[in-house]
Amino acid sequence: MLLLLGGCVKKSEYDALQIENQTLQTRVDETNHLLVQSQADLSTLQVQMQQFASVQAQLEKTQLELTQSQTEFKALKSQFDQFRTQRRSAMVGKKFPMLNLEDGKVLRDAEITAVSAEDLSIRHADGVVKVALAKTTPDLRWEACYDPLEALEKSRENLLVQAREMQARQAREQASPPQTPAPAAAMPARNVVEVLRTQLASQRQALNTEYQALASKNPAALRGGEWNSAQPEASPLLNTLSGSRAVLGISRLQSHRNSILATLQQLRELDPAAR
Repeated sequence: MLLLLGGCVKKSEYDALQIENQTLQTRVDETNHLLVQSQADLSTLQVQMQQFASVQAQLEKTQLELTQSQTEFKALKSQFDQFRTQRRSAMVGKKFPMLNLEDGKVLRDAEITAVSAEDLSIRHADGVVKVALAKTTPDLRWEACYDPLEALEKSRENLLVQAREMQARQAREQASPPQTPAPAAAMPARNVVEVLRTQLASQRQALNTEYQALASKNPAALRGGEWNSAQPEASPLLNTLSGSRAVLGISRLQSHRNSILATLQQLRELDPAAR
């Protein structure tokens, strides 16, 4: 009996073992549940990975097709640009007995001399003029492959070029300011008058030469215009010619005239009778 009682476990220790066993069983159940959940998550992830691989393959295929399409587009655009250039070149030299523009102007004996994305240069019975393609005719716009977006882009590019040229010119002028000439008062008045008279004669000769060159190129445009070779700056032609004829080079004549008028003003301040 003593030996049997000595081999028995105390009830308190047995209860503790029971509680520990239950706790371990609970942990095992939770671990099994987590394992099942992880296996489900793994299966879902594997499916997503397969879907991702499929999407990635489709994306690579689409990118390849896009690259091929871009290459084909560039080739087609190059062909179209070449075709458009040929069309515009073929228009040069085309003649029209009467060319009616959409703004109501009528050009007689018109001949196209140049074609750009924005306009046409036309020589006609009354001179030379540039006409925006948008204001020509539907047939001419079709022949020139007119594209308003292309014309707008070319116009923007031209404005940027002009702006850069202006900035460069201003930078050069600021870097090397013009030298101030010696004041006329430092010279005897008689010498100043002679210098101005010589300058005036030279300016009038230059204006006459410019007029003769312009008249030989565009006799029809200047026909009937009165010209005073002795005092060319006073010629009515410089004051009456306007509108589309301004492209004929009248602005150069007017620039010479303005220089002459400035010299005359200086001369008359010293000699009021000067002419």
